[in-house]
Amino acid sequence: MIKPVILFDLDGTLIDSTEAILEGFKVAFESFGSVVPSVDKIKNEIGHTLENMFLTLGVDEKRVSAHVHAYKMHYRIISCQKTILLEGARESVIEASRFATLGVVTTKTGEYSTILLEHMDLMGYFDVLIGREHVKNPKPHAEPILKALERLEHDIDSVWMIGDT
Repeated sequence: MIKPVILFDLDGTLIDSTEAILEGFKVAFESFGSVVPSVDKIKNEIGHTLENMFLTLGVDEKRVSAHVHAYKMHYRIISCQKTILLEGARESVIEASRFATLGVVTTKTGEYSTILLEHMDLMGYFDVLIGREHVKNPKPHAEPILKALERLEHDIDSVWMIGDT
């Protein structure tokens, strides 16, 4: 019998990296002498790609890549210390791994997702991780889910996606 597949979103489902994200945006905006958007405005964009977040928050398209770079340089330093595992997440992953093949599908990059999951001692439970750089069309588009299933060599039967985007 083929095991079912459970794919997890990362932010807001397994982890909370809000503090790290907010600090990364603050540093990125301040490094270019820009006014930092309100916490609520930034929080409303979490779950979208960094590029789209900066555009929505008013950064000129020509300056988005520089802002993303500044964000990532700071986020790399603080992400593990300012990201927490959500209550019940570890137990849920461990229990699900007993009867299903697990994966992560996220708009974070695979690099940062792997670092965070290893820091939380959870990476070993996942057979696939699809990050922003692995697809042309990030969530909520179906491409990341389909890419995960392709890597797992699993069809769309008995697949569950758990997350908020």
